[in-house]
Amino acid sequence: MRTLMLCAILSLALLIPLGGCGGGGSTPPPPCTGSSCPPTSASDFLYESNSNQIFGFQVDATTGAVDSTLTPVAGPALGGGLVITSNNFMYVADSGNNAVDGFSLDTSTGALTALSGFPVTVDSGQGAQGMAVDPAGKFLFVPQHNTNEVAAYTISSGQLTPVAGSPFATGGVFPVQAIVDPSGHFLYVANNLDPLGTISAFSIDSSTGVLTPILGSPFTTLINGGPSGMAVHPNGKFLYVGMVGAAGPTNQIVVESIDSATGALLPVSGSPFLTGNEPNGLAIDPAGKFLFSANAGDGTVSAFTIDSAGGGLTEISGSPYTAGVQPTFLVTNSTSATLYALDAQSTTILAYTISSSGALTPVAPINGGGGATGLAIVHKP
Repeated sequence: MRTLMLCAILSLALLIPLGGCGGGGSTPPPPCTGSSCPPTSASDFLYESNSNQIFGFQVDATTGAVDSTLTPVAGPALGGGLVITSNNFMYVADSGNNAVDGFSLDTSTGALTALSGFPVTVDSGQGAQGMAVDPAGKFLFVPQHNTNEVAAYTISSGQLTPVAGSPFATGGVFPVQAIVDPSGHFLYVANNLDPLGTISAFSIDSSTGVLTPILGSPFTTLINGGPSGMAVHPNGKFLYVGMVGAAGPTNQIVVESIDSATGALLPVSGSPFLTGNEPNGLAIDPAGKFLFSANAGDGTVSAFTIDSAGGGLTEISGSPYTAGVQPTFLVTNSTSATLYALDAQSTTILAYTISSSGALTPVAPINGGGGATGLAIVHKP
């Protein structure tokens, strides 16, 4: 059974202005000001972790096209996903060595610089992967699939310090992916090999990062479906869980409502919803209108509209879309204009524009590296 992991996803909603307008000849034009100036343009930095390297690309935020390729940096041989914090640090899970690599990120150039003191060996267990960070960039959470625990760290100037009491037992089997809700109050962990398809839920102490199991955790999906990739709606009301299959491939997305006071989970009406085979990766656009599912079992991406009131999904006309051989990771940019899908069986990052209805139109793919293990995006200021 595949245990490909999804990685958690971050976008910063900023714009880069054009350098100027008008003028000519050899003298650079003065900066343009006022209403007569052309509209601003925007770029994103897209990062892919693969075998031994982290690739980066500056891409157009509207069309998805590559503007430039960044200089790769060394990464783990066997990664387990990557995350970017709101204060511009990147962490890459080194699943093979049960460690985490750390980098600072220059948002003007996209350059990554290795932080001193890394890699950091995770407290216990094996198989660091499927990490999550809170919206404020204060805490890092690292699932440990071989010990059924999640390690927690505080982040200070990029450095990691274990939280008191870490690692914390999940109560489930083979935790592979973590995600924090938009409020930063709750952590959810997908237990991939649990026969009841459970999701562990914790409250997060906002001062210390200590995790406390929520009453009723782990919550069962009642599906022996191998929960894997997850996404939380931007309104914080709903958790979406791709069920890749514990014993065999499945084609379902479980949707749970989130109690805003306690963090407890409850299935929404109509859940589970059908998608393609083995929905390993999920992504929701920042506007909260659409959900996309990377279906590793049949080489497609499915697209859905989201009922923001009830959480339900409706598949978009034309979905599913062809997406290579084994798509596993998805990210959307901050303007909800583009979607990127990583094909685990090739060096290709697939790119799509997202229409106002949520339909996908493929654009030129990006040539990444082999052995892809994670994908993340950040907006260029």
